[in-house]
Amino acid sequence: MNMLSDPELEYKHLDEVSSTNDYLRDYIPQATTTMTVAVADFQTRGRGQVGNTWVSDRGQNLLFSVLVCPETLRAGNGFILSQAMALAIKGVLDRYLPDVLIKWPNDIYCQGRKICGTLIENTLSGALVARSVIGSGINVNQTDFPLGLAVPPTSLRLQVGHEMSVESLLADILSCFRIYYDEVRQGKFERIREQYHASLYMRGRQCAFCDVDGRFEGVISRVESDGHLIIADTGGRERRYAFKEVKLLRNDI
Repeated sequence: MNMLSDPELEYKHLDEVSSTNDYLRDYIPQATTTMTVAVADFQTRGRGQVGNTWVSDRGQNLLFSVLVCPETLRAGNGFILSQAMALAIKGVLDRYLPDVLIKWPNDIYCQGRKICGTLIENTLSGALVARSVIGSGINVNQTDFPLGLAVPPTSLRLQVGHEMSVESLLADILSCFRIYYDEVRQGKFERIREQYHASLYMRGRQCAFCDVDGRFEGVISRVESDGHLIIADTGGRERRYAFKEVKLLRNDI
């Protein structure tokens, strides 16, 4: 069954919007809906993690957000939703591309170049995640990108040599995400976490990093359940970081 025709999925196609995350942030889903999906041809203010922007040509890429209301998911485990979406996207891209990996926290890289970014915004009710909006931008058919970007981008078309169906990719990603999301709702986190760690970009390799105190070398050890990154430096110390508190220096390309 095409996931876009699933009766438990509410689908919204938007010609233009500030961002699909903005659209879904206060959206009230139908009572029978398990997931609400908003997909846009163009975003006027596409956003990335912590204020970054997402640049995309009109109609060329897959720009979408998913709204879920997990009900029993504790706030300390909220990062599992980010891991689930990253794995769903990686799983579909693996069908077409080599060397697809997840760069902490949830960017997708292909052969060292960024092909997808994700922004997740959770709304808490006490100790639980009441709502989660997971927005992703995947470079599909775009071939020209602005100069000077911090990470060199790529796209499916640049990698495979021909245009791809944005709608088919979305349907496949949602089907994969639904499987992971069902596990999340059942409290089954272990498989997701294991697959995420196995797919983590540069894990276990000596790399150069930079934090507020300057440059250092170390090895990515793991990601904690709340999303913090653990790096073991060359002095034997474990360093713990939230998003944007540490940067992996591009010594790998």
